Amino acid sequence: MRSLAREKVFEYIFSRLFNQSDEGLFAVLKKDLKSDDDKEFADKLLNAVISGETRYYDALKTLSANFKPERIFAADKCAIFIGMAELDGFSETPTAVVIDEAVKLAAKYSTENSTDFVNGILAEYAKNRR
Repeated sequence: MRSLAREKVFEYIFSRLFNQSDEGLFAVLKKDLKSDDDKEFADKLLNAVISGETRYYDALKTLSANFKPERIFAADKCAIFIGMAELDGFSETPTAVVIDEAVKLAAKYSTENSTDFVNGILAEYAKNRR
């Protein structure tokens, strides 16, 4: 299930914000994924997030004019970066699904206000990108 694959990418990206990169961690996280397709999707999504991290951070700076990116909750950043990466590199996934999945991650791992924030940032990003 791709939702679980996204969640494993989220957990790894969140960990990277506080710790140095640990390639072994992602391998452990992926063990929860049942299908090879989900593992492949998770690998591709993680690579997209990491390779676009600077670009996504800059986009977040622009789109969150009232908030400095360093003051945005780490969990919100992770959900937003995953959404941005998926919007950019996975055209087969409908925009509404990408945004909904990112909002679900924010709802699970962040504050009650995060869902609106993540939804708004990604909706604006999608409008400008797709």
